[in-house]
Amino acid sequence: MTDSKTEPNARSFSRGYVRYAIGVVFLVSVFNTIDRTVIAILVPGPLGIQADLGLDDADLGWLLGPAFSWVHLAAVLPCAWLADRTSRKRVIAAGLFVWSAMTALGGLATGFWTLFVTRMGVGIGEAAGSPPAASLLSDTAPESMRARALSGITIGALVGVGGGLVVGGFLVDVTGWRWALFAVGAPGLLIALLILTTVREPARQGAAAASPRAALRHLLSLASFRWVLVAVGVTGVSSMGRSMFEAVFLARVYGMSGFEVGVMIFSVSAVPTMVGAFVGSSLADRLRERDDRWPLWVCAIGNLVSTPFLLVFLLSPGDSGGVTGLALGCWAVGSMLFGFFSAPTGAVAQALALPNMRALAHAIWSMVLNFGLGPLLVGFLAQFWAVDYGDNAIRYAVAAVTALAPISAWLFWKASQPFPADLERVAAIEAAQRADGPADR
Repeated sequence: MTDSKTEPNARSFSRGYVRYAIGVVFLVSVFNTIDRTVIAILVPGPLGIQADLGLDDADLGWLLGPAFSWVHLAAVLPCAWLADRTSRKRVIAAGLFVWSAMTALGGLATGFWTLFVTRMGVGIGEAAGSPPAASLLSDTAPESMRARALSGITIGALVGVGGGLVVGGFLVDVTGWRWALFAVGAPGLLIALLILTTVREPARQGAAAASPRAALRHLLSLASFRWVLVAVGVTGVSSMGRSMFEAVFLARVYGMSGFEVGVMIFSVSAVPTMVGAFVGSSLADRLRERDDRWPLWVCAIGNLVSTPFLLVFLLSPGDSGGVTGLALGCWAVGSMLFGFFSAPTGAVAQALALPNMRALAHAIWSMVLNFGLGPLLVGFLAQFWAVDYGDNAIRYAVAAVTALAPISAWLFWKASQPFPADLERVAAIEAAQRADGPADR
């Protein structure tokens, strides 16, 4: 079933409308990321979640990880399946309405469990975010603009991370965490209406959509994709465990306010990560002309080389002025290098997917990345070590998960070995499908 008002093909849209659609999806991506990550900056401080609700670090591990990630994991494939068969703009708008409303309702939470439930709602809603958006833009933009169109999702996510940190950090200092959740949740309700009333549903291009079972069967039959999934899973533990607790680390160890933490993370972590994402994707695209394995090697190099820089930042003792210049420099370099992996990983997943399972391939690797074990592990380690190390327990807990990144580097290298042969296999399947007709659903 498709929307009754679909356009015949991507060429029917004017260049101005395509830019408008990219802009709207950019806004969706911004608030998708803000509502997902803002809770991290709202945890510490006298007006933060932990002090107000009386939570320990283990509680925080559950709230910053599984409360969102596990239900998101369960919902993302059904949402991608629904988007491949119905109106994508309606799926996006419905998801945006749900996750925005649940973010705002989080401000009414009276304890751990009520906040946990609202975070579950955010996870369910956000499952209808980037996979349907990627599919919609792919069929809206002409091929000559498609890469730039899809970059709106990535750039929006990075802007959302930075904006959420700064705005959330300011609001938690001034109004407390409850009003901060209201403030970042409410705009999404208006954007959902904007999508329904102004975005057009494009006609679908290519073969009929594959089922999740068919997509999994195909992708998991490829050795390189199996290694990529494991590599992404370990990367997610390291990345999410560190990023979701950076605010707690800075506030607890260095006594920073929410606004100071937000500005610090935005300028020294988020911006370098944006640069790293651009550099990593550019290197992967250029070097792949020499060898198809370079995108995976870029992921491996970034994860491996970033680790010592990030550990220096986390383990360096402060001085009378707070974080040392050496620590900040290492944090920026490590963040940039760690940003290498995301775009090349997505490109590898798309290269191994058949044309009728692009959204599902994106959903599969991204849900493994965001599984949520990293924050849970950090929370339990910090709670366990608190007796011996006090406030420094959070330092060692975050460092412990960060140190897992070299394992993911080795796994990306393992994935690179069968990758060229798997690409040839996928090309042969595509050729056979073109000769025989639509793909098996």
